[in-house]
Amino acid sequence: MNRNKRTGNNQGFTIVELIVVVTVIGLLAAVAVGAYNKVVNDAKVAKSTALVNTLSTAKSLFVADPNTRPDMIASYNSGVASGGDSASSFNMIAAYIRVNGYTPTSEADLLTKSGFPSSGVNITLGTVDDKSFGGGNSDEKPTVTGYGLTQ
Repeated sequence: MNRNKRTGNNQGFTIVELIVVVTVIGLLAAVAVGAYNKVVNDAKVAKSTALVNTLSTAKSLFVADPNTRPDMIASYNSGVASGGDSASSFNMIAAYIRVNGYTPTSEADLLTKSGFPSSGVNITLGTVDDKSFGGGNSDEKPTVTGYGLTQ
């Protein structure tokens, strides 16, 4: 009988206990969201870096190819420098690009096969060094912009 009285008075959690539990859960959620955002951003940076390295390698292979003539390098550089990486410049190095065993046919195709969204990402190919052929361009690294990157 005494036992029933003791359990009858204990009717649940106090408001202070509930506030403490909700606060702890909120803090854990905030830490988890912050860690998730960092992982997502790091993955975007890694993916962009991989694409830049792929494009740099393709440019190097294009220049090192014995079938590449100085006029082809000049044409590549003029397409890049003329304001926006023309499709012809990309097509010159496309044969040297492999993405998951696939050779892309355009910049949009390269972005799609690399796992980037179809819009909002811009590729800048950069010029190749043509000073040994009498040109005035130095080697510029390709860049990838957009994609919500924060560094």
